Amino acid sequence: MSAVGELFSQKRKAKKISLAKVSHDLLVKQEHLDAIEKGQWANLPEPTFAKGFIKIYAQYLGLDTSKILPLYRREYDETKYPHKQSPLQIKKRLMITPNKFALLLFIVTIAIFASYLLIQYFSILSAPKLEIISPPDDLTTSVPAITIDGRSEKEAMVSVNGQFIPIDDQGKFSYQYKLTQGKNTIEIIASKRLSPKSKVTRIVRLTH
Repeated sequence: MSAVGELFSQKRKAKKISLAKVSHDLLVKQEHLDAIEKGQWANLPEPTFAKGFIKIYAQYLGLDTSKILPLYRREYDETKYPHKQSPLQIKKRLMITPNKFALLLFIVTIAIFASYLLIQYFSILSAPKLEIISPPDDLTTSVPAITIDGRSEKEAMVSVNGQFIPIDDQGKFSYQYKLTQGKNTIEIIASKRLSPKSKVTRIVRLTH
């Protein structure tokens, strides 16, 4: 046991005070107090904080700090024990410098660009949306012509039974289709380059 640590240990035991109580009263971790009593300076924070712990512990036990601190300084060899970073040094190391910020900005930009490319890639490979608003399926009517209303994607091409029809910049379309007597099978197809096709079939019956 070190000379400094022995003074603390003897004084505390003479007062019949536990390390747990000292830790509670001084708001200092018990492991730090135990390190002081054993002279295990490597287990303490930076010397500045260690001296602070020693000073308040000495005052708590009624020891003369003007004698304790010089003893500690003679006993402590900074080159012998590993150097520990203080909270301020750790905080400084974690501060974002202009170079770190530039690197972070570059990484974020690359990530956004890569995400955009992936979205575009899957958009190209996915079948276009196709929604037929009218007519409903399995319709029976006596009107010889019906209007096919629907929406797809503005980049898509839409055809009705092989006949391509115009589509506006919002992806909407409207087409007049002439019926024949009896059952009419109407296939509406939306397609994009390199993408699978989307198809909706409507059955419409024309009666007198």
